[in-house]
Amino acid sequence: MSLHAAPVQKVDTLIIGAGLIGSSVAMHLARMGERGIRVVDFDLEGSLSSSELNAGGVRATFGQPANIEMSRISINYFASVADEVGYRPCGYLWLKTPESLPAALKARELQQKLGWNVEAWDVAELRRRVPFMDKTDDLAGAVFAPRDGLVNPNLLKNHYRAKARELGVVFEDRTWITGTESMGDDARIRVLARQLHSPAFHEAKLSVFAGRPEMEGLPWTGARFEARRVINCAGPWAPQIAKLLGYSCPSHPVRRQVCIFDCRDVDLTPFGMMVDPSGVYFHPEASNGLAGFAQSGEPAGVNYHYDGESFFEEFIWPALYERSTKFERLKHLTGWAGLYEVSPDESAIIGEVAGSSLASAGRIFEAHSFSGHGAMHSYGAGLALAEKIVRNRYETVDAAVFSADRFATGKLLHEQAVI
Repeated sequence: MSLHAAPVQKVDTLIIGAGLIGSSVAMHLARMGERGIRVVDFDLEGSLSSSELNAGGVRATFGQPANIEMSRISINYFASVADEVGYRPCGYLWLKTPESLPAALKARELQQKLGWNVEAWDVAELRRRVPFMDKTDDLAGAVFAPRDGLVNPNLLKNHYRAKARELGVVFEDRTWITGTESMGDDARIRVLARQLHSPAFHEAKLSVFAGRPEMEGLPWTGARFEARRVINCAGPWAPQIAKLLGYSCPSHPVRRQVCIFDCRDVDLTPFGMMVDPSGVYFHPEASNGLAGFAQSGEPAGVNYHYDGESFFEEFIWPALYERSTKFERLKHLTGWAGLYEVSPDESAIIGEVAGSSLASAGRIFEAHSFSGHGAMHSYGAGLALAEKIVRNRYETVDAAVFSADRFATGKLLHEQAVI
């Protein structure tokens, strides 16, 4: 079958991207009574998705009110279904130097004002509460948010999907969007796709995601969708999808690496996420430790290569060694690389798209570029966008500040609490 001769599948809403954000948007739209929702993704299981390849942290300890609110609403929901999504309120502990502590305390005032409890510790309290942390000469204190914590991203994504499917949402796998076409109908948008009907093994996925020539040799068939609205929830591929939908997106994908290590001399299980002033973050992962670090100067682009033990030895272990005598005999075990989609101000892009060449043919919306905060914002972001679509206004949280218009008007969010 020709890629362009495929039968047209008519839907009311086409969501591109079935990760945490796309699945949350679908669930909320369905809960608000919308029907005819189709969610398409090339990697529905998520083996290469940002929704899976992350550290699982959830926090409301941000410096921008909108980011605090988006996480607060989401974490409150996670707590209500804690067993289903693996939420644990084990806290985020931010270690602060004399230079960074004043800004953290100022942010704490805002967090407290918005209903998120954050404790301020001096170094003596830090050492009492976290006794293995015995190298503290460079620290002035710490801030600790007890309801921040960890979630299981896979369980959370499947929770959203299960709730959506109960209300009739259809999720479609191995579907790669390739373009749009004119159809002479101002009320609908036609989207073209390729579908791979044999299992997409790991190397095939990498070829497709990286746009390598090998993808042309795969057994594709064509697909066409007509929708009243299209929602770009494509994560690291959001700029690519935006271009196909007739508008530009200022974000880009960036590799982030995470490693698992044997922490034989210390039991991390009583603790939650800890963020060192170096930028290294770590938390317990079963009986081991998980740690990550965002390398400055990491080039933009699709890159799933994990640097392995050299990454651990160059970036992770030195910082942990300087924090505790218990970290002097750590051993690298394994790890992975995933992708962030990073916006210019490291905050999400949410809302209706303005300026698309397809704007007269239905409506286009977007929710992406969470810059590493997608899991922790996912419930609130899906709720906010669904309210905007169905009721034409934000009700639960004012997400207007996340509109892509801010990059043209200069109203950036300038979030500082990023790791």
